[in-house]
Amino acid sequence: MSKINISLFGIVIATIFSMTLGFQSSNAEPVTMDINKAKDPGPGFDTDKLGTLTIDANNNTLDVSANLNVAPKQDKVFEGWLVDADGSNYKLSLGAFDGNNLKFSENMVNPYTYTQFIITEEPIGDADPNAAGTYGGAELQPPFGQ
Repeated sequence: MSKINISLFGIVIATIFSMTLGFQSSNAEPVTMDINKAKDPGPGFDTDKLGTLTIDANNNTLDVSANLNVAPKQDKVFEGWLVDADGSNYKLSLGAFDGNNLKFSENMVNPYTYTQFIITEEPIGDADPNAAGTYGGAELQPPFGQ
């Protein structure tokens, strides 16, 4: 292989590596949206606003903040989830709301695969790792769902 071909090959590899690092550490602007009541029957959400959701993905760290203006039924608690609704339908629990607030922060390789944020109403002390029926949520805006 000639010196020119080796140099060109090195430039191509360096460019691909640089693009990959740039994608993984990209910074998206925080996204704020309404949390709405789930349609009954679903899927989807109607226009009855339940609260507000803010998502900030910054250098592989995902910060989620949700605030509700409704309370769960007695002996229940709201739980937040990220859902890959356009793919595997995997639901990642973000934990239970503390009163009407949820704060979640986690390092993630690619949080942009998630397309929905949902809220479920779970029994207090629920040991079942699966999500109950959807109470409300939001369709995530780009860059999510990529």
